[in-house]
This record gives sequence, C-alpha cells and structure tokens, in this order.
Amino acid sequence: MSMVAHAERAAQGPGAGGSLENIANNSALAGQGPIPSDYRAVRWEARGLLWRESNLKRIRGCGRYAITSDGSVQVRANGQAVGFAGLASCGSIWVCPVDNAKIQAVRRLEVGAVLALALVEGSAAFGAYTIRHHRGQALGVLWAGTNYCWNAVSVDLAVRKQRARMGWIGYVRAAECTVGLCGWHPHIHPLHLFSRPVTAAEVAELHRVEFRAWQAAALRLGFIAPLEVAQHLHLLAGDAGEPMGDYFTKASYTGARVESVGWEMTSTQTKSRTRASGSRTPWEVLADVAGGDADALDVWHEWEAGSKGKRALTWSRGLRARFGLGVEASDEDVAAVEVGTAADAGFVITDWSPIRERPVLGAQLLGVIGPGQRWADGRQFCRENEIEIREA
Repeated sequence: MSMVAHAERAAQGPGAGGSLENIANNSALAGQGPIPSDYRAVRWEARGLLWRESNLKRIRGCGRYAITSDGSVQVRANGQAVGFAGLASCGSIWVCPVDNAKIQAVRRLEVGAVLALALVEGSAAFGAYTIRHHRGQALGVLWAGTNYCWNAVSVDLAVRKQRARMGWIGYVRAAECTVGLCGWHPHIHPLHLFSRPVTAAEVAELHRVEFRAWQAAALRLGFIAPLEVAQHLHLLAGDAGEPMGDYFTKASYTGARVESVGWEMTSTQTKSRTRASGSRTPWEVLADVAGGDADALDVWHEWEAGSKGKRALTWSRGLRARFGLGVEASDEDVAAVEVGTAADAGFVITDWSPIRERPVLGAQLLGVIGPGQRWADGRQFCRENEIEIREA
C-alpha cells in the first residue's frame, strides 16, 4: 500500500478502504455525512431555492428528480455516512451548495495528504496572485486574464530556473472569486512543493521572479499594473497539511457566510478584510438571494454564467502521480458517487414529491437516520411528513 493510501485509510477511520473512491463513498461526503444537521438543512434549502431561480438546467434538476426507472429513491446508511441513491446530481462546485460539500471533502483530503507527505522531507510555500479590476469588467474577461498571467509565470525562464534551484516538485493551484464595489475579483492561490527544505530568502526570490512575470503578462493584456502589495508567497512551517487542505477547500454554503476554518492568510487577500471592504463571496451572494435581495439574484446569475466550466483546483503535471493519487476524478464523477451499495438501503422512498416541495425534509430525514442507521426513527419521520416509503 502506498504512503498516500495509508494517509487515506487513516483519514477514513478504522475499517475503511484505501482508495479515493471509498473516500467519496463514505465519510468524505460532507454534504451527506456526519456534519451538523443545520448546515445540511441550509444547503438543502438553498438548493431548493436554486430549483426555482437558477438559470442553469442542471442546477434546477440537481436532487430534485429521481433518475431511476420507477422514480424511487433509496435511503442508505453504512455506519460512516448517510445519503440518498437514485437522484440527479449536477457536479457543480461553484453554484450547488450540496454537491460543493461533497466535492470539497474529497479535494480537502487529497491536498492535505499530498502536503503532509511532501513536508516529511521537503518544504512548501503558499501564495496569492490577482490582477487589478474595476466595476463593469466582465467576470469571464477577468478570469481568463488571471489564467493567462499564471500560465505566463509557469513558462517564464527565470521562474523555471529558480524553481529548479529550489528542488521544485510542482504546485496545487486553487481559484477563488469575490465581488464588491470594484466588481468581480478572481484570484489564485498556488501551493508550491519542494523536494528539500528551502529558506525564506529562496521563497522571496521565487516570489520576485514570479511577480515580475505576472505583472508583465497583465500589462500585455492591457490591465493596470498589478500591485506587489496585493500578492504574496511565503514559506510554510510546521504541520500544515490539514489546515492547508481546509484552506484550499473552505468555500461552502452555510446560509450566512463562508464557513470558517483554522487557517488565515497573512496578506491583503484575507477573507476577513475582504468582507470588511464590502466584498462578498458567491455563497454570501446566494445567502442574500435567500433573504429576498433581488439585486443579489442578478449578481448570482452573472456568477452562474461566468463560473461555468471553470476549475477550482488545478494540479501541475505529474504531481498527483508522484504521490500515488492517480487520475483525478472530475467534479461531476465525485458528486455522482452514492453512499454505500443497495445492501445499505434501509428503505425506499416511492414518491419524492414531498421533498421536492419542501427540500429541507430531505436534510432532516438524513439527520434523523444518521450514519448509525436509525431506521425506525426514519420511518416515523416519513409517516409524520407523509413521505411514502416501502421496505428495501
């Protein structure tokens, strides 16, 4: 068993398998696993809101309809997770609060495991890069500009030489976006991995050449010259695997704001400063939509269109293979994975319409049953809420 497989097995708990497929099947399904039931409920309520308000067909159908021939939906629990089987999924990490939680749970484990292993003998550096923007610029233009600038950094000769001197292995790159008084603000967070311990001075030199290449690329596209104070790259110290895995996948819907994690960036890109300046994450925009803000709905629709097809997490070539992760599953594939197998079904919902009318009932039912398979409580809940079921 590879080192990564050992890390995966430990993360899943005793008796769990060692593959990422098993992770998705079991405890890593944060949207349907052992998370606080109020988080699950607000995500399901938000998904119900999107059934009515989204401009994207797949989002309007996610979790709303059964994909089985008879329209039935299994309720499964296997001791580690609880969930439904037989429902449509959208696989959107950007605009679906339920599928986002599933996908991010798997990505969190991948990033955390790779970084923990890389730090055993090597080192890592974490940073942030952005371009200057103003209100009225299209999200697609800014996002494309950000990607262009990073690609320019990656092929820059001075950058490649400095990375080689530092024993550079590769990077994991996370994309984020906020919106505020100055319009859309896409930005990236690279996590560089090195095969040996590097010094803060070496990281500073890498940042210098990367920023030079970043700024030159932005100017070629006609953007205002990026400010160095808005970018950073710093050396990570200590056991950073778990908090960095959390940071890279922290953006999730909780009904009010981005769920907090135990990692704060030491730069101008911190989320607390962003909120203080009047900017919002897309999930905060969705929370405002849920609160009845019609202007927020227009912003949300722009976000849906601009984020479609964009990658949230990118691995440099060969990095996953180096650490035994194999081929990356797509967001759609991760979201489509169901809890357990048919043998784990406690009963079957024969008419999904009560939950389609009141999405929170789906979350509440999962909370009542739990991973511990409280099937009798689940049957009682269905009787009380007129949800038709039959035995599995």
